[in-house]
Amino acid sequence: MLRDETHLPPALLTGVLRELTAARRHRTESERLVESLTPREREVLRCMVAGLGRKAVAERLYLSPHTVRTHMQNVLGKLGVHSTLAAVALARRAGVGPVDLTGDVVERGGQLA
Repeated sequence: MLRDETHLPPALLTGVLRELTAARRHRTESERLVESLTPREREVLRCMVAGLGRKAVAERLYLSPHTVRTHMQNVLGKLGVHSTLAAVALARRAGVGPVDLTGDVVERGGQLA
């Protein structure tokens, strides 16, 4: 063995590679599911990732709480999950970050203020 090299037994290396491949497949599936959302549903999902509840999302996006509830139900259905927590976990795996709570405010029509 050369200096500054680490030897891994083949069985261990095979297991590590299998786990990395499975993790990448899982992330790719999560990304595909998130990409299936409409732009507004993705916006609502980012608010969910930020921890905002229905009323706060409605105020931030200038929507009625009922409309936000519908968007949230659509997000859960398209992602194939049954809870907000599961949707947020899937979103984070797909690389979705929270909406910036200190920055831009969205005006009616989805345009940034």
